[in-house]
Amino acid sequence: MPDIEKKGISVRIDADLHAEVSQYLRDHSMTMAEFVTLALDDELHPKYNMKEVNNMENMKTIAVQVPEDLFQRIKEYLQRNNMTQKQFLIGLIEDELERDQMEREDQSDDMTDEDDDEEDEDEDEEEDEYDEEEEEEDNDEEQGPEMGM
Repeated sequence: MPDIEKKGISVRIDADLHAEVSQYLRDHSMTMAEFVTLALDDELHPKYNMKEVNNMENMKTIAVQVPEDLFQRIKEYLQRNNMTQKQFLIGLIEDELERDQMEREDQSDDMTDEDDDEEDEDEDEEEDEYDEEEEEEDNDEEQGPEMGM
């Protein structure tokens, strides 16, 4: 597989920001090139809904620990797809919640259909009972008045 041509970027940043980036790289086992590539790609091609950024005061944190091998698989996936952990997790959560909502709506529709079927059966039974009563009355009339009195 041929190597993709690479170019260099050189920038000067505040020492505090550099220290923060360096710590982040150590914590996430990333190279500077990987970090800058993800950051630039995310800025140029955002993958999540921007409405989230406007609601920062309403944000909550979800944190989970995962086995090391799973973490490495996730990290590789994120790099291949130029995504952040946040984008990935929010996407998974939103997809699952949407799937669940659709499933509940389908179940609700099924329950409504079953209720309609039961109502139809009840109406059919009532009609059958009415028809039987009417038939009995018709039979009584055909026999005529009782003799004997």
